[in-house]
Amino acid sequence: MFNLKDIISSIADVGKKIFKKKDSIKKNDVESIVSLCDDLLSNKGAAFGITVAREITDLYQTLSDENKLIFFKKINEKYKASHSEVDEAINIYKKKQDDKNLFNLFRIAEGKRRELFTRMNMSPSGTPVILSLREDLIKQLKNNQDLTSLDNDLRYLFRSWFNPGFLKLEKITWETKAVILEKIIKYERVHHIKDMNDLKIRLGEDRRFFSYFHPALDDEPIIFVQVALGKGLGKSIQELLKPTTAGNTKNDTATFYSISNCQEGLSRVTLGNFLIKRVVYEIQEELPHIKNFGTLSPIPGFRDWYSY
Repeated sequence: MFNLKDIISSIADVGKKIFKKKDSIKKNDVESIVSLCDDLLSNKGAAFGITVAREITDLYQTLSDENKLIFFKKINEKYKASHSEVDEAINIYKKKQDDKNLFNLFRIAEGKRRELFTRMNMSPSGTPVILSLREDLIKQLKNNQDLTSLDNDLRYLFRSWFNPGFLKLEKITWETKAVILEKIIKYERVHHIKDMNDLKIRLGEDRRFFSYFHPALDDEPIIFVQVALGKGLGKSIQELLKPTTAGNTKNDTATFYSISNCQEGLSRVTLGNFLIKRVVYEIQEELPHIKNFGTLSPIPGFRDWYSY
């Protein structure tokens, strides 16, 4: 049985037969990868596009930190919107205000950066590499404010690519795959998990642990939340982290005590609010006797859910 990645990889392999630049591509070379970006935007067919996208994502991972910065600056400038073309499109629209000219205005005003990243995402490894690319970009923003517009384009796309409708919510239990449990320990940033024994306590009968996953990121948590069930709101985090007895039917309150964003590349892409709403629904479905929901400390998105 083939999965989508296998199919895309097969198409890319076919595309290699018609891809003429292979021998001229150099690793850790900015000009090579920018030239491939031009090819990717050239509309030469699906097989060709997937092949070039894979070459770009493979080549990006060979770039040094210095060359990554040069690459960011080149594509930021090269594929930005042309002010003169925008002015011309505005004048055309003013003369004839129809849907065709309005669409053309939007297309030109957007520039080509978003289209470049969208086509790069055709690569079998597109999503994880572009996520890593944004993580690299974020590290450069403090000293390179001119790259903010490039980051804004990526955030715009990620809001669509990581829309909760595309994400899968999973309940994390002691039966969850070990590779995922190990990543949970690694990514917990609010209340440190010391080891597997400590994690097992967090997954006890009076605990609920949920995480979002994306189909393009194998066994890679996106964001997760931890909930303690009890009689009334927990008084302290120390109390909530203590081992508990088997499920208590007298529990009436779910206390959200930790939420962790696992992917630096998704910084400032809001998911916490959606996760909390979904988890509240899941708990209400599983445990109808839980009537109250609260948090000990400010958790991003909880106030938004409460006001919803």
